[in-house]
Amino acid sequence: MLPSGKQYEVGGALAGTDYLRTVFQVLQAATESVPDKTALVQVERGIRLTYRELYVRVAHFAAGLNVLGLEQGDKLVVCLPNWPEFVIALYAAARVGIVVIPVNPRLRQGEIEFIVQNSGARAAVVADKKSESTGMYDIFCSVQTSTPGLEYLIPVDPSGTSDHPHAFERVLALGAAAGEVPPATVQPNDLAAIVYTSGTTGVPKGARLRHQNLLFSGDAMNQALENSERDVILIVVPVCHVFGLAVCIMAGATKSTAVLMERFSPETVFQTIERERVTVHHGVSTMFVLELNHPDRRKYDLSSLRTGIVAATPCPYEIVERIRTELGLSPILSYGMTETSPALTASHFENEAWVYQTVGRVLPGVTLRVVNEVGDPVPYGDVGELVCQTPGLMENYHENETATRRAIDERGWFHTGDLATLNEAGYVTIVGRIKEMINRGGLKIYPREVEERLYEHPAIQEVAVVGVPDPVLGERSCACITLKPGESITPEEARTYCREHLADYKVPDFVEVMEALPLNSSGKIYKLQLGEMMRERHPPVYHV
Repeated sequence: MLPSGKQYEVGGALAGTDYLRTVFQVLQAATESVPDKTALVQVERGIRLTYRELYVRVAHFAAGLNVLGLEQGDKLVVCLPNWPEFVIALYAAARVGIVVIPVNPRLRQGEIEFIVQNSGARAAVVADKKSESTGMYDIFCSVQTSTPGLEYLIPVDPSGTSDHPHAFERVLALGAAAGEVPPATVQPNDLAAIVYTSGTTGVPKGARLRHQNLLFSGDAMNQALENSERDVILIVVPVCHVFGLAVCIMAGATKSTAVLMERFSPETVFQTIERERVTVHHGVSTMFVLELNHPDRRKYDLSSLRTGIVAATPCPYEIVERIRTELGLSPILSYGMTETSPALTASHFENEAWVYQTVGRVLPGVTLRVVNEVGDPVPYGDVGELVCQTPGLMENYHENETATRRAIDERGWFHTGDLATLNEAGYVTIVGRIKEMINRGGLKIYPREVEERLYEHPAIQEVAVVGVPDPVLGERSCACITLKPGESITPEEARTYCREHLADYKVPDFVEVMEALPLNSSGKIYKLQLGEMMRERHPPVYHV
């Protein structure tokens, strides 16, 4: 029973109001301040743009969209790799009040068709069919035939030689000929983007994010990272996801330089860090694991690295410590999701080991609670569902009132679906997803705890724990692991290791040593697919 009137929650006042502007105003302010500073570098294509050059292209593309007939409030799909044209389209749309629908080029036709039709997009910017980077053009042509509302395809040909009547370069030329159009009257609380969730648990949902939502996260993380115009930021995470969109691109608010990389490759990352003197390197834990274990890492000068966010999934302490000591990068742990634009927490360059076992502390302006099954807050340290209130919270799910009501309760709290603990200082420890919790004979197993322990084994590179059905216990646990180069471990050796460190019921019933774990389009371990695979390998055995 909670003490009467006691609110087990944490939160703080906002540090400022820089987020109360529009996405285009971020570019405008940077261009006025540092016009000749390098704004964008694209690694594979060798492109470099100053803020002035970027602004001119944005102005021309915005005018070109107007010439085509797109108006304020229309929807524009942008399905591109990490190319400058993505950034140009984003800022141009913001300039004239068009809503961007970022789409991952790795999605399949059915997913693309759903997003285009659900969003009501009138146009799509997509890589040209001649590009080796993506096969999206033919997919969008097919989608266009079944979606009358999709009027324009705007292909991007990296060579600039496309003969398509609405090729990106031609739209730029249309805008240049028409002359610069004045910015539309866009307010900070107007819709800026509809970002679709990765759909790992079903049909994607479109989170309607306003300008101030995106800029709140960008501003909060810039402060947490202590970014400034001296920084060079490597963006190898997809800009079509909310992390790349709100945190990486919005780093332009600090007038820094963004270095876009289309494909992740540890060696290319090292070469880019050395050549561009990268100071901020964001990534998901999988990327950092591959970098740490690359045999040629020590051949490169990585001394320019200062910090970076380890995001998307909770990162084991062993990996965080190796990032800090072996890459020379002070990692910032952060937590969030598409619906919150995304940032809710961040660590702050602390060196204490216990901090690295959390996802940081609540950001200024965000309020967090951990609640029980009926929505009442639980005492600090107890496990429950993490809920939040934040200036980054989406408006709603696009055309999905049922899902909106399920996610945001009548008191305005967004339910993350994550199990967590919270301490009085505002630090959050993620225990796992509610749907991932394993109930083994009435005993709760939180996969994260088992995964953390297995990550400490010197032979193990990656691990994910999932549940498989059992007719007697309800569920059993299965640990799926990959190994570091040159290492070996048997399933029974892994289980023996767990017995030495975990309660008996937490020891995985099954261990699968795999070549690789499935990843979703965000680079996260795809536990839904992994669970399906393990249920096929370990079907329930019924005794009669």
